[in-house]
Amino acid sequence: MHQRVTSSVAGVCRPARADKRRIAVNFSRAAKTYDYAAVLQDRVAARAMLGLPADWLPDCVLDLGSGTGSQTTLLAEHYPQATVLGMDLAIGMASHARSSYPELNWCSGDIEHLPFKSNALDVVFSSLAIQWCDLSRVLEEVYDVLKPGGVFVFSTLAAGTMHELKQAWSSVDRHVHVNTFDAFSTQKHCVQQSGFQLHSFKLQTETVFYLTAMQLLRDMKALGVNTVPSRQNGLMSRQRIFKFQQAYEMFRTDKGLPLSYEVIYGILRKPQR
Repeated sequence: MHQRVTSSVAGVCRPARADKRRIAVNFSRAAKTYDYAAVLQDRVAARAMLGLPADWLPDCVLDLGSGTGSQTTLLAEHYPQATVLGMDLAIGMASHARSSYPELNWCSGDIEHLPFKSNALDVVFSSLAIQWCDLSRVLEEVYDVLKPGGVFVFSTLAAGTMHELKQAWSSVDRHVHVNTFDAFSTQKHCVQQSGFQLHSFKLQTETVFYLTAMQLLRDMKALGVNTVPSRQNGLMSRQRIFKFQQAYEMFRTDKGLPLSYEVIYGILRKPQR
């Protein structure tokens, strides 16, 4: 694999708001606790994988944002004849995956600057990773590394994600505690402006329920998703935590306290020459 240099194209979508260095550090720290808390992530990845092409035998498959490697192993099982590679920005995640699944191929890299030759891959899969990036740039990069006829199957997040968490914190202070994501319509327009053929692009609400607000916060920390750029420094006072817990109780249902994710499931194909 060789580092490829591409020209920059003005993106249709807004650039990512999150700091990539903070993302890498947070997810690296969460490598050992991630799988325990990844209930929503596993569910979304399983649904995204339903979009993988089953009528052909790819030679090379890439998992973008492979994390601990649990989904990459499923890709390897789905395509046993293929060379499957997992790539993650967080070195800690890539190292954890390599030690857990030494039989597969792993590397650390930036989704917005893919270190692969043009027309090298048959399938690119990514679940809940590209929301930290500029979507226009991601599409440009993935389009370039895919072979003609290659497929990009992914899930990502849209506006409205974790609205309960955002509203609960808004009753405590004016600080930003929750990341924001582009609207579904904005992201669909971005895809339509790319060179990909759009086979499917759907929005679905996925919800996880918690017994308490503190359990929710512990799982968020275990997942490493505390990546808000303007997050307030310092420890939370007991009074502010208590106020947050009280505010979140307004969302309680028979199933518990909900945390909703607006998930986009996409299937794109690079046209044949």
